[in-house]
Amino acid sequence: MTTQLLPTVPVRTRAHLVLGGLGAAYLVVLTAVYVLTVRTVPGRRVSDASLRGALSTQSTFSDSVHAVLDVVSVGSLAVATAAVVVIAMLRLAGKAAVVAIGLLAAANASTWLLKNYVFQRPDLGLHEAAPATLNSLPSGHATAAFSAAAALVLVVPVALRAVAAVVGASVGALVSVATMSAGWHRAGDALAAFCVVGFWSVVAAAVVLVRGDHTPAGDRWRPPAHTVRVALAGLGAGTAITVLLALVTHDSTDLPLTVLALLGGVLLVVGGAFAAMLGVLRAVDLAGTGR
Repeated sequence: MTTQLLPTVPVRTRAHLVLGGLGAAYLVVLTAVYVLTVRTVPGRRVSDASLRGALSTQSTFSDSVHAVLDVVSVGSLAVATAAVVVIAMLRLAGKAAVVAIGLLAAANASTWLLKNYVFQRPDLGLHEAAPATLNSLPSGHATAAFSAAAALVLVVPVALRAVAAVVGASVGALVSVATMSAGWHRAGDALAAFCVVGFWSVVAAAVVLVRGDHTPAGDRWRPPAHTVRVALAGLGAGTAITVLLALVTHDSTDLPLTVLALLGGVLLVVGGAFAAMLGVLRAVDLAGTGR
């Protein structure tokens, strides 16, 4: 009996293919979030319901919300950049530091360009809760926090990568929820920001893989179980609540419904942050940094 040997794809080639798929997935989800939450009437109404819920609870959490948002600034990005450089230099990983800084710059610049010049928010004849936030997708605050987390994940040692990812996703979600509570952004704005950062994280990983001598992880990678559970629970519950609201009400100002809509938005943001971080973890692992 003869055994036919099938040609095997080199590990590095497989890594590039997976990275290409991840990058495409982030772009597809980004486009879908924009179309569904900005260009459709049902999406706008449901998003607005969660924003009204946030505004209705604004006075209760005002001090805490502004304390969180005051941390996210140009200064905090400078601190994150310095931390990335210090960690990378201590580990003698200069290339990773340069790529991580590029990730920070590209993600935040892309969000600014998308918000101001690419993603238009047409007037659909709706009376929304906060017209001043019409051009709010993607969220700049969410991008700043999540890109800092992704950059740190890129340069920390493997032993600390899962911890950095969980903490980073949590901080990104916290900042995003704070922007919702302040009435600045909707859940879709944060999800779009996570996708922007995820895409540039894939690009950063690809650059490291091409320019470095690291060994790709191949098939050894397994996603952290707790991160998967949080992502699935948040996305699942948030989507369920959002769909329920779309079926029950369009633009109700009833307080229980708007608070429920806020809860759905919060769950979507938390689940989205952890889901996006799973992709970042996979990309960074394929790049082979941290070993």
